Amino acid sequence: MTNRRMRTGFVGFATLRARPCFSQRVPLHPPLITYASMPNAILAPDDTKPDKQRTHRVFEGSPVADSDPSTDESDRAKRPRLHYSAVPKARINIVRELSVGLIVDADLPFSVFTNPYFEQLVWQLDPQIASQVPWSRQSMSRHLNDVYHAKKSVVEQELSHALTKIHLGFDLWTSPNRYAIMAVTAHFLDRQGCHQMRLLALRRQLGCHSGENLACTLLEVVREWGLEDRVGVVVSDNAATNDACLQNFYPNLDSSMKAADVRARRMRCYGHVLNLVARAFLYGEDYEAFEAESQVLDLLSRQEEELRHWRKKGPVGKLHNIVKFVRSSPQRSELFKRVARENDETQGFQLAFESTAELEVMMDNNTRWNSTYLMISRALVKQNDLRAFLVHPDVEGSLPQEDILSADDWRLLGEVKHILEPFYLQTMRTQGWGRGDGNGRLWEVLTGVEYLLEHLEDWKLFYNDITDDTIRDSIEQVDETAQERPSRTRQRPARFNDCEVDLPSQRPQERVMPEHVSGTYTRPGRPAGVSAVADIGDDHRRYLRLCIMNAWQKLNEYYTKLGDSPLFAASIILHPGLGIRYLEINWATEEQLVWVRDAKTGLSRYIDKWYRPSVLQGSCEASTRGPAPMQSVAPDKPHEASDFRQWVMSRTSRATAAGSELDRYMRLESQETNDPVRWWMAHQGSFPVLSKLALDVFAIPAMATDCERSFSLAKLSLTSQRLSMSSTTLEALQCLKNWTRHGAVKLGSARLGRGDSDGVCDVVNLSSI
Repeated sequence: MTNRRMRTGFVGFATLRARPCFSQRVPLHPPLITYASMPNAILAPDDTKPDKQRTHRVFEGSPVADSDPSTDESDRAKRPRLHYSAVPKARINIVRELSVGLIVDADLPFSVFTNPYFEQLVWQLDPQIASQVPWSRQSMSRHLNDVYHAKKSVVEQELSHALTKIHLGFDLWTSPNRYAIMAVTAHFLDRQGCHQMRLLALRRQLGCHSGENLACTLLEVVREWGLEDRVGVVVSDNAATNDACLQNFYPNLDSSMKAADVRARRMRCYGHVLNLVARAFLYGEDYEAFEAESQVLDLLSRQEEELRHWRKKGPVGKLHNIVKFVRSSPQRSELFKRVARENDETQGFQLAFESTAELEVMMDNNTRWNSTYLMISRALVKQNDLRAFLVHPDVEGSLPQEDILSADDWRLLGEVKHILEPFYLQTMRTQGWGRGDGNGRLWEVLTGVEYLLEHLEDWKLFYNDITDDTIRDSIEQVDETAQERPSRTRQRPARFNDCEVDLPSQRPQERVMPEHVSGTYTRPGRPAGVSAVADIGDDHRRYLRLCIMNAWQKLNEYYTKLGDSPLFAASIILHPGLGIRYLEINWATEEQLVWVRDAKTGLSRYIDKWYRPSVLQGSCEASTRGPAPMQSVAPDKPHEASDFRQWVMSRTSRATAAGSELDRYMRLESQETNDPVRWWMAHQGSFPVLSKLALDVFAIPAMATDCERSFSLAKLSLTSQRLSMSSTTLEALQCLKNWTRHGAVKLGSARLGRGDSDGVCDVVNLSSI
């Protein structure tokens, strides 16, 4: 036999494949010779084999054996890439990066390319590519590591060119393979003034979750990326260990930082605050103990006790039991849909109404923000279907009579939905990336808390007394007051009773409304949704009053903590459309005027301490190029111009640089702008120091939700069949996914990201390379 090997392919074809001649860098024969209908091919005599082996160094079982994927895996020898190839190396590298991109973006295992169907597919498309690219699981793992480090340098370069400081966000997560993982994200403005977010690490957290250990992991990530002198603030949830973490973290970056300086840079995740307030409203001050007990009862399958446990929380707990009853059995779920379809058919044709028959009831989840609000909202939509289902004779099993919701219970759930709705809307508004004037900017935190406090105070005053006569008198009095006061649609909160607030009129003209809708009009001074449930029972009013008080106390607690950092108030002052006038209007009592003064003082001191050195350095450099005016005062005593003269000059430059900038800015009228970042970039010449601080402030996100998003995406990669994945591999996968989806890097010739139109990426034709 010669060095050519015959094998039988599909439908009786015998195939002869030529071996390349390494001495002459050309194939010995044409690339592929096929003989049809030749069950017995006639080959050269076997005595030619030694000569061929000596000449071309091709032996039986050589690494250059045929690699057609139809060959048995056991018969096909492993081999490296051939030294001679008609495929350019650049094209091979692009294919490798694209293969890594497919694994990263689609959450596929590394062994996906060894699938026989994929091998056949690639072989049919391009046999040369199929034979030249290593597709094994080990090769893909090496490619991932190489690509990760190559693209990491690109992101490092982007961070070094950022317009602002690099603000960090971090959070902890327990992975499906029982690793403690810390996610670290970077937030900044790029040179174009666009808000950017990059995932820096999904690092395994070893040891206990103490503040010292968390700080060590965070420092490791910061030093790995070379950000020691560029770290701004840190956004995280409200756990006490995070406070201890930052008290250890910042002094390691700058030994001059005191405890108050660290608190100024400790940003509390707004979404986490809203979630804590909503849980306090629903479950009281002991909500953590309540949820922990519920989880224990669920794990132990003690259903009766769990039902009683939730029933203690009133109509919300009853609704939880009903939804769980419906969803706990496939038969019940199918019956519920059938009942909903029957109800939908009996209602007949309704113009502009969409059918809700196929909507599922939603289950609350203590780890998902706003899940109870969404459960109540969906239950109110499906109220008739739920009532019909619970009395249907075909229902499997039975729900205790104590869990059946009465008419008053449903009315109370409607009130709960109205009270919690602003919290849900605030979460949805501020959980995204800052664009234009809002949607995740820091200035929305303080204004949002003020808005929600006023919202709760309105409801608190409405449910202050639980008698029908008092409520009726209160509503009439509020209506009269509202008619006399032309500037408000709701009654003024208690903290504004002693001050006059000049706000634009927001009340619609009631007399121009059609008569057929005037009866459903919610009059000024009454919280939204109250008119429909004026006859709610006394017990339910007392229940709502207690819930509102719990929520107000929790929100007020974190409202007070916002004062630890001057940046929350500074974000409002530095917003050209709000400015100091916003604080002066909303903080108008004698006590609150002190808050306005503290906000101004805190901002001024922050600038002096952290943004002055760069100005002083610039002014000192400028002074060396020109005459020093004070040197002519006492030329015979040059030694006096050392410490004292430097101190005087530093105080002089303070008065003329940032101090005057802040004063000039505060004297400006409110500016009409939809994007404060663009405004400050356009006014950098007028406010060189203040604009730098303003841009840094507007790069701070309101929440640390990007860490949560990273955890959700990582869970898609860690399926039940990939739990042996190491934490370093998980980090590389998720970082590349984040960078590609945000447009920071591209893999191969494909670029994904928010900037692409319609989510389509441009792919270069590989054949042109």
